Amino acid sequence: MDAQKSVLTFYDIASGPPVRPFAANPWKARYALNFTNTPYRTTWVDLPDVADTRKKLGVPACRKHADGTDFLTLPVLYDPTTSSTKEEGTYVGDSFDIAIYLEEKYPSPDGGRPPLFPPNSLALHRAFNAHVDTLFTLNGVQLAGYYMPFDPANAELAKANFARRAGVARWEDLEIPLGSEERKNKMAAFEAALGSGLATWFVHRDEGPFLEGRTPMYADFIVGGWLQMMRNCLPEWEELRGWHEGLWGKLYDALEEWAKVS
Repeated sequence: MDAQKSVLTFYDIASGPPVRPFAANPWKARYALNFTNTPYRTTWVDLPDVADTRKKLGVPACRKHADGTDFLTLPVLYDPTTSSTKEEGTYVGDSFDIAIYLEEKYPSPDGGRPPLFPPNSLALHRAFNAHVDTLFTLNGVQLAGYYMPFDPANAELAKANFARRAGVARWEDLEIPLGSEERKNKMAAFEAALGSGLATWFVHRDEGPFLEGRTPMYADFIVGGWLQMMRNCLPEWEELRGWHEGLWGKLYDALEEWAKVS
């Protein structure tokens, strides 16, 4: 197979110009792609086109909205190397499933890198992923979501879609004003939630910035995906970086090795 056909396609949500990744779940998968040194290229999809793109790719939803309708979102990974006379490659449409797929399909050829999932840790990773998603969704998204880096060309449509899904009449109803007492209280609650619900799990800080100290694993990329969203959307990012003795800033910085955008 020629080199071009061996490059995977990664579908990610585009920010406004300059285009950059910002959504948490695509970032988890991007970290995994870079960590496994898998050749890939990014296909950027504007927010209003995400659902239709997933439909056109024929990748079923892996989640539901609160009203029970399909949540058609990204990332999606396409691997053309599995093409045959009967099948046109493989599509994987969930960040966690993408990590599993990469670990199985593209293992370290010489054991030169640590595994994404240490032995017998898959179920624990799945539970950890759900826990971290809930923690950031309940605390961070309400503070950061209003400041997502929309493309001005389609911002009004994207905002209307988000407002509808959130059950509010206007996008502006989702704002928690900067400097307000409400925002200060929610930031304090966010800090406390990260402290009791996640920071205490980093028990090897004297050895390194990762959950296991010196060696990263997919669990670190799960947290890193959310930190990337906070970095791109939360006005108080520098404040968050310093919480819990600088734990989140140190983790974010350490993960930069696998944060390239291809």
